[in-house]
Amino acid sequence: MKEIVHMHRDLIEAAKKGERYAQKSLFDLYSKALYNIGMRMLGNADDAADVTQEVFLEIFKKLDSFEYKSTFGAWAKKIMVNRSINHLQRRPMHYDLPEVEKAHFEPEDDQEDVAALMMQLNTSLLELPEGCRVVFTLYYFEGLRHEEIASHLNISTSTTKSQLSRAKQLLRASIKQKIEA
Repeated sequence: MKEIVHMHRDLIEAAKKGERYAQKSLFDLYSKALYNIGMRMLGNADDAADVTQEVFLEIFKKLDSFEYKSTFGAWAKKIMVNRSINHLQRRPMHYDLPEVEKAHFEPEDDQEDVAALMMQLNTSLLELPEGCRVVFTLYYFEGLRHEEIASHLNISTSTTKSQLSRAKQLLRASIKQKIEA
């Protein structure tokens, strides 16, 4: 684990000193991953790009506080999640719960190509209502518990649970529809 935590130590130390090549290298190494978090949470390429840029500005301002207690990627990811949540809180989020017919997904005998299935999942995820998408992303992609999600979003745990359930239901229906098309 020690090697992983210190994997980019030389770049981080150079970036702490203001070395542009090191900052650019860290940006190149982590920007795509952080952007993908933003896309899943914000559902909009422009917002994801803007927040990613803001996060890197914040990272480079706070780099002196990075103490190698975790990987640089985990530290940057936490900043991205928090910044994305802050961005979402500046606009009204809708947690409506209209009735949706239950979708029953039965896998076919033929195995789907994993890359195509992931692309369908990502497309379907972006089509979810914002509240469902954000709760789903925080729960499954960021590993937060319902209590943590509720605290971050200032909603009840029962709302996070219902949004997660609705997200899974809508995703099943959407993916089934795309597979059958």
